[in-house]
Amino acid sequence: MNNASSCLPSGDPDAIARRLIQRAHNQDGLPEIFAGLSFLIIGSFSCAQALVAPRSIPFKAASIALSVLIPVLCIGSPLALKWLRRRYLIHRFGYVASQPHGRKQIRMRITVAVVVAIALIGLVTLLSRPDHWLLAGTGLFGGVLAAMAGQRARFVIGGAIMAATGIILAFYQVPLQAGFAILFGFPGVLALLSGAVVFTRFIRQPIEPQPIEPRE
Repeated sequence: MNNASSCLPSGDPDAIARRLIQRAHNQDGLPEIFAGLSFLIIGSFSCAQALVAPRSIPFKAASIALSVLIPVLCIGSPLALKWLRRRYLIHRFGYVASQPHGRKQIRMRITVAVVVAIALIGLVTLLSRPDHWLLAGTGLFGGVLAAMAGQRARFVIGGAIMAATGIILAFYQVPLQAGFAILFGFPGVLALLSGAVVFTRFIRQPIEPQPIEPRE
């Protein structure tokens, strides 16, 4: 793994450690590739819903598939990413083990997610044209989440594009299913391309030689 400790910022050691781990996590572009593929899968099923009649059997099948695939992708992507790195990239990526989150952090994240979901549902219910507000809210929430999770320029740019896409779709009153297809499909393609570029650069970097221990 590249020397991520160069040019370390001053400050709280725990914050610096989290920043270094996050930087190492994103250095090979695979998180973006996985996120892009997940977005494209979700966008494809949303596109399928937009092309068929509402409440038809294909529409319901796509809805059920989405309800199953979204949790599977959220849970399975980190596991697949970890397996792929340990199986094929251990000599380049190294081994990074994050400290498990404490119960307080887990409860805080769950609370924030529940509050945001309730606020978004309540806002959509109270306002006129809830479908369009849902597109705007999903784009803004996804964009902020991407920027905070990546904490690098390319993630901030991708998050800003997703947020702007949601607002534009809401402004032009695009139908909900078609809007979701665009909202997830367009950022998905950008994330996939960005991750592919970063991964290609990562693979082309020379492997740092390991020190040879003297034999006794």
